[in-house]
Amino acid sequence: MDSRHVRFCLLDEPMASHGSFEPTDDAGTTMSETGVLAVLKQIANNQRISSSEVWHKKRADGKKVRVLIKASIVTLTDIDTVKQSFSAEVWLSACFKEPLLKGKKDREEVDWADQWDPRIVLFNAVTVDKEEIKHNLILNNDMDDIPIVQITRRVQATFKEPMKLANFPFDYQKLTIKLRSRWPIDQVELRKNMGAKDTIRTDTFTASQEWKLYGHLLCEHDVTKRDLSTSDKQFPLYNITLHVKRKTGFYVWNVALLMFLIMSLSFTAFSVSPDKPESRLSVSLTLLLTSVAFKFMVSQNLPTISYLTLLDKYVLLCMIFQCLVAVQNALVSAVPNPQVFDRISMAVLGGLVIFAHLVFGILIWRKKRKTNALLSRAKKEYLRTGTSIERFFQRTKCSITGFTDGEVTRVQGS
Repeated sequence: MDSRHVRFCLLDEPMASHGSFEPTDDAGTTMSETGVLAVLKQIANNQRISSSEVWHKKRADGKKVRVLIKASIVTLTDIDTVKQSFSAEVWLSACFKEPLLKGKKDREEVDWADQWDPRIVLFNAVTVDKEEIKHNLILNNDMDDIPIVQITRRVQATFKEPMKLANFPFDYQKLTIKLRSRWPIDQVELRKNMGAKDTIRTDTFTASQEWKLYGHLLCEHDVTKRDLSTSDKQFPLYNITLHVKRKTGFYVWNVALLMFLIMSLSFTAFSVSPDKPESRLSVSLTLLLTSVAFKFMVSQNLPTISYLTLLDKYVLLCMIFQCLVAVQNALVSAVPNPQVFDRISMAVLGGLVIFAHLVFGILIWRKKRKTNALLSRAKKEYLRTGTSIERFFQRTKCSITGFTDGEVTRVQGS
């Protein structure tokens, strides 16, 4: 029963008086009535919908809407490997046809608060520091003469991005900004605006000392996975991906080279007489402790991951070699011929060092070659799409197209 109806019934019931006296307040209301009013008011408040809740209307025609996205990365300000996040300022444009606005000539004639909205959100944004939203009405000269609504957003935010660090510090990263519509895929689809190129500014990149930012931006549409959703529906996604490659100079000169020198100094233990194993072990173990300190320093630059990076493997290899030297130093005094044992040990250990570094060199070369090939393919795809868009624009002077598959095909054929 509705709370207002309950209140009406209770207040209209004649009060049973059987000679009893009910105390009243200053307004003449009895204390029992005051208590009932308070309870009913609380019930009404509990049933009332929050004033901050917004209900979005579905489209009256029930048709599926294709929303065209154009993206521009204005600045890429920070890439945090430990937190696995990056910060960027992004300009986004979302365009869709709106038949209900047919006949409107200017954006000032439209009450934008009462219009249908594609409800696009930054799906992987952790924090949004600044956001500016504008609406525009673009008159369409096509045969259907349906105006185009353009919603532009300038956003400065921090985005979460799981980073693949198996090849650290010779790694590259795909940094993706994920857009998602809150309408399911049977009502909205997000596609690329084939009339304008997506752009990225490399001159405003502030982390250029550690990363190389590439000038291509790849965009593709997708849908959410049903098994990862809180509902049984799927929602449209739009992924805006930029590529960065880590500059390896800091880690090569300050970690790898120093680890190589520390490991090489382990051979100095062989200059101590074999009959003084405690002196040899003192040198070997001191160098091993120094390597442990370097390993701890490397771990501070990485998130807590359950696998070894390429640099981890190299540091551990150096530490294993130092452990072998320490074991040799402990055993040399127990063998019958220490001098021969020393010469054989030095030859075997030196051969292991050379072989291991050759293997690491080949491995790094292959990984860098694979990375360069992937980045080259991404660049060619971006340039090929950009060339088609430029040719189409020169021929038609149309900067917003792709509402149908036929329009997409015409641009790609350019």
